[in-house]
Amino acid sequence: MSTTFDRVRHLLASEFSLDPARIAPETPLEELGVDSLATLEFAFELEEEFKITLDSQADLRGGCVRDVVAVVDTAVARRETAAQ
Repeated sequence: MSTTFDRVRHLLASEFSLDPARIAPETPLEELGVDSLATLEFAFELEEEFKITLDSQADLRGGCVRDVVAVVDTAVARRETAAQ
């Protein structure tokens, strides 16, 4: 199964027409051309892809790919805990 990073990288590449090789955990979203509005729209894509609800306090703007992965992992863990 793909890691969260692999899935996030694939989604970023697909949504923003990027070469996946450009996307590393430490890559700033801004460097990928993902501005504030695009980050908000991308959050909806993440929720759909991972079947999660992102915390309203989660702010992906100005972060890097690693931050997106951490937010997704937290939301997935929260979902799995709630399901038990």
